[in-house]
Amino acid sequence: MWFNLILLIISTPYISRFLSFNYTQNTTNKEINIMSYNVRLFNKWKWIDIKNVDEKIINFVNKEEIDIFCIQEYYNPKKELNFNFKYSHIGIQKSTKEWHMAIYSNFPQINKETVMIDGERMNNTCIFSDIVINTDTIRIYNIHLASNFFNQNDIRFMSSPELKQEKIKRGIFGVTKRLKKSFEARGKEVCQIKKHIDSSPYPSIICGDFNDTPVSYAYKELIENKVDGFIDSGNGIGATFTKIPFLRIDYILFDEKFSSSNFITHQEILSDHRAISCKIKID
Repeated sequence: MWFNLILLIISTPYISRFLSFNYTQNTTNKEINIMSYNVRLFNKWKWIDIKNVDEKIINFVNKEEIDIFCIQEYYNPKKELNFNFKYSHIGIQKSTKEWHMAIYSNFPQINKETVMIDGERMNNTCIFSDIVINTDTIRIYNIHLASNFFNQNDIRFMSSPELKQEKIKRGIFGVTKRLKKSFEARGKEVCQIKKHIDSSPYPSIICGDFNDTPVSYAYKELIENKVDGFIDSGNGIGATFTKIPFLRIDYILFDEKFSSSNFITHQEILSDHRAISCKIKID
């Protein structure tokens, strides 16, 4: 009891990063509706026992009337996906069968590039598009930071730890070992991505799967001079990873000159992540 109480007291200043309450705001025609979603390769390896997951995701997104859509773990080597968007930026790697990222939009994308990591084109880490909205140009970053690569035993332990000394010891060791390696990888990626964002000639919006919590180094760096859409206009618990309770690792961050409304953590289970969206007022 005392251990949990101490942890609760220490984490109190950060509770708003996991739990948010905002009054309902009226939306305007000047807002754009933006969504970020890790689609887990559209269920390529049949992780979810549901047929035609790609079609279900497409129907879900089209129904939400999204203006800008950032996808992580995009996979589509064979056919054109029937999203209702006019423009796209697909981060293609050496082979179309490899993992990509994508930025779809209903607004022209005048510049589409990849952020280099250690001098390499890492199209599964960070891509960006410069998008013209009316008379304004904004830069959309789509980010997918290094995964933790938890195995099933790790996830089982974090979801429902067994209170046996040996299993607790083994579980903590496995999780810690993987976290240490992934923290280092994400730290390296974030340093280079942050430098790129700071040099942007346009105001920016960051979408993506950070694979890290709102009290992490990655979040701390990327939130600098930015606003967290969930904190600004979300309601309830912001958990986005379906396998571990209360874990928020997906974000929409935007420049302080913008404001948001109607942040939603969508409850459709078509991936191991939940889609997130919010409306952002550009003017």
